[in-house]
Amino acid sequence: MSRSFPRTVASAAAFAAITVTAAVVGAPAQAGVTAVSVAAGADGLLTGCRYDVTATVDSDVPPGSVFFMVAGGVIPGNGERIPGDAVHHPENNTVTASWTPNHVGTQNLIAIQSIPGQVTSTTYVTVDVVGTGLDAGSSCLRTG
Repeated sequence: MSRSFPRTVASAAAFAAITVTAAVVGAPAQAGVTAVSVAAGADGLLTGCRYDVTATVDSDVPPGSVFFMVAGGVIPGNGERIPGDAVHHPENNTVTASWTPNHVGTQNLIAIQSIPGQVTSTTYVTVDVVGTGLDAGSSCLRTG
């Protein structure tokens, strides 16, 4: 009986070490959102005009796993998801979407990567929407 106890302890320790190693080594690596930016026009960001929002990711991402939101302080519409599908560009590890600001003022553009039921990474940039505009297709005309 005294011989089997040390074997049991040694077996349990070996099993625990293998389990921990498998958990650490076997876990899939998650891509992370490393930056978010918006391409503002000559007059800055204006409501009513479309802008490209870009998230940079550190590796390939599954389609649909990165999306964008806009939020900020007491601005009405706090926490709105930017409508439309984000487009992944694997050649340069970016994800883009088109955004039309609805509110003047300081806002946060947020890029979120998720898997079902879990946010895996997020980052944001604070932007200032400075006035109103009219989308003229290839340009934006400032109206206020």
